[in-house]
Amino acid sequence: MARAKRAARLAVGVLALSSVWSGIGWAQEQSQLEEAVVAPLPADIDSLPPIDAPVLQDDRTQAAFDVSNEGDLRGVDLGSLGIDENSLSLADVVASVYRFYPEIERARTERSRTQGESVSAWGAYDTKLGAFSLNEPMGYYKNYRHGIGLARQTWWGGYLSAGYRLGRGSVQPWYKERQTDEGGEFKLAMVQPLLQGRAIDAQRVAIFQAALGQQAAEPAIQQAILETSRDAVTIYWQWVASGAVLAAQRELLDLAEARRNQIEGGVRAGKFAEIDLLLNQQLIAERRVKLVETEQKFRATSFKLSLYLRDGSGEPLVPSDLWLPRKFPEVQPPRRAPFDTDLAAALTRRPEPRLLQLEIQKVQLDRQLACNQTLPTLDFVAEASQDIGEPATKSDDKGDFELLVGLQSEVPIQRRKARGKIQSSTAKIAQISQKRRLTQDKIATELHTSRNALHLNTQVVRQSEQAYRAALETLNRYRFAFDRGKVDLIYLNLVESKANETEIKYIESQRAWYASLADLQYALGLDPMDQAMKVADGSDGRESDESDGTDP
Repeated sequence: MARAKRAARLAVGVLALSSVWSGIGWAQEQSQLEEAVVAPLPADIDSLPPIDAPVLQDDRTQAAFDVSNEGDLRGVDLGSLGIDENSLSLADVVASVYRFYPEIERARTERSRTQGESVSAWGAYDTKLGAFSLNEPMGYYKNYRHGIGLARQTWWGGYLSAGYRLGRGSVQPWYKERQTDEGGEFKLAMVQPLLQGRAIDAQRVAIFQAALGQQAAEPAIQQAILETSRDAVTIYWQWVASGAVLAAQRELLDLAEARRNQIEGGVRAGKFAEIDLLLNQQLIAERRVKLVETEQKFRATSFKLSLYLRDGSGEPLVPSDLWLPRKFPEVQPPRRAPFDTDLAAALTRRPEPRLLQLEIQKVQLDRQLACNQTLPTLDFVAEASQDIGEPATKSDDKGDFELLVGLQSEVPIQRRKARGKIQSSTAKIAQISQKRRLTQDKIATELHTSRNALHLNTQVVRQSEQAYRAALETLNRYRFAFDRGKVDLIYLNLVESKANETEIKYIESQRAWYASLADLQYALGLDPMDQAMKVADGSDGRESDESDGTDP
């Protein structure tokens, strides 16, 4: 219960930011763009699964580990961070991973990168201001031309421009269009594609693909969180197990050292032979060697755990021995839902299928653009201009309102560029579709494997616990017999060693059970922080299934 309260304090900031599950809000312009991304796509895209599945609450642990960057965790109040000074819980480690792990921080920067790409893509529709000042002060024809204007590409592939220009001086007869009346000339122009470039063009494809890239940022963050958290959870349980094994080996050594004085007194009293004293000294030396070997493994695991457990400045923090939990949490097998139900949920939660789906949609846009480029270019052109002021010439040929309308067209006869792009994009879509199919099969295999491993490891834990309890009972009886001289030291050593081996097997079975639980949670795509909180609370949030039936 104390662990649950501590984990709850740790996650106060986590739960406060749960709104991240709802996703990033779009501005009005981007909402219209989202509709535009879906609307023009071919029908086969509509058959793809939805992409608006919830993502992990990767930012919600910000408050949980919002500490000063000055110093490290050894110099701060652990209680203020939600960490019990006497125990390091799984939720503590996972929260540290959420907040500080570099791989997750790198994934979070994907949001900024894709947002920058989106802004850059929208730059194609920036309003452009242009100006010029061209002067010919020498020669027979001396003239001066100045102008300023605005231009912008339209959403439907067209182009609009408006400007003002002024042409003064003596102009070559073959360049009479450079001359304007005394007040200058105002001009409006428009180009609008009617076939190629109207339904889709390269600029809109870039915007749509940038929008899909922004949607892919959240699954990418979720993938980094899932993979990193699973590794952190695995290392954490290895650390707990290696600490428990170290304690068991130290206890075994303490028994031999405590027995030394007893045997020495027995030798002097003639109760034990001197060979028993030598044998006990041998046991002490052997158990010290075993203790050192076990401690080496424990230290190595602590160093590995420091990769995921970090201080307030994000630096690796080697956990103290005092932070070791006294024991594993109670093993509570989760309720096993039907495999098809779990698989459907996993395919919805896992980020890999969504990432591949978004990649397919990007290529679909390239193929749609290539299909549009097989059409001929047919553009409607319109231009209107009006000179103002005093006439520049006696003929006053610039004063009337001028209007130009018409069509212009062009088409490559072979159209190899467009046809080749269609072929390559179609093949790429087929490749990604097969990759997505394989990914879904791998998820199903991971789910099968983890469900089966958890089910069998549950039985292993139960049997190992029974064996350990029986070994302790046997050891206590043989110790009682040894104290009364009915059992020799050699036989007692065998029983102690066997009990120690049984205890280590029990510890290892618990570690394997929690490792398989982490694999199952990963296969299902569950939020690691939520699952760590449930472990800290002593439950998984579901009813226990005591059935010993085989995994479907």
